[in-house]
Amino acid sequence: MNAKLNAFLAERENMPFEWGEHDCCLFVCDWVLCASGKDLGSSFRGKYRTKKGAFKQLFKHGLNDVESIFKASLNTPINPLYAKRGDIALVEHHDELVGGIIYINQVMCVGETGLVTLPFETVECVYSLSAFIKAKQHKAQWVSKADE
Repeated sequence: MNAKLNAFLAERENMPFEWGEHDCCLFVCDWVLCASGKDLGSSFRGKYRTKKGAFKQLFKHGLNDVESIFKASLNTPINPLYAKRGDIALVEHHDELVGGIIYINQVMCVGETGLVTLPFETVECVYSLSAFIKAKQHKAQWVSKADE
């Protein structure tokens, strides 16, 4: 998983922030898609180009912010002290909660001109990516057994 994460971050390192293409929410959704094959952003991907448009899409799906997307799609949050590389984080950045990816004692987030690192102390909430993947696999196994 670490090699996959390193490759994902290297690919995004100099990619600037762009609503609907490479914003804080889609950055995390793209990482979850890369790591698990599940696209958490499929219902709104490519359907907005501005902050106003992003919130319009969220409201359309009964959500109100990045945190609500994670709450609706990922497992129960874990204690940040148990966070591992690749986990999903909500962090305080410019007086907003934004999505990021846990890295080595820091969080990677989308900045104006590419990825930025924020101190771990900015973490408000963490979702375990490995628990999400295990739950997804368990659900797939349960569904396939039910089909037998």
